[in-house]
Amino acid sequence: MKPESNVGHTPPTCHVFAYGTLIEPGRLDAVLGHRHQGERLAARLVGYQRVSVPSYPYPYVVPTPGATVDGVLLMDLSPYEMQALDRYEEVESGVYRRESVEVEAWGCGPRPIQVQADVYAAGQQLLTSTSR
Repeated sequence: MKPESNVGHTPPTCHVFAYGTLIEPGRLDAVLGHRHQGERLAARLVGYQRVSVPSYPYPYVVPTPGATVDGVLLMDLSPYEMQALDRYEEVESGVYRRESVEVEAWGCGPRPIQVQADVYAAGQQLLTSTSR
């Protein structure tokens, strides 16, 4: 009998910096289709600016030197959960794009830690449609 190749092997996880609707636990759970089991930490994204415009109902972030965005770090999302978030953020159609970033996160200690995460930043379709 052939042994299972995944026995004792944990699937890779990802962390996401959220700054808009996904900071609401109920919204995140609805998008994922189940309760998010990972931790949620207060976090800050440096080098980006949060933008809200009257022509688009949701906030988005764009790279901006010297700017910061406060939000929540969603920890330990599975590849399946990341696919659900990509669909919600309309990555395939270019509304948002997923970027790898480093964020400052606060847990129990007095100082932040640096954590690699993804952020959903404004995609080309969103930037084009809101610049009119």
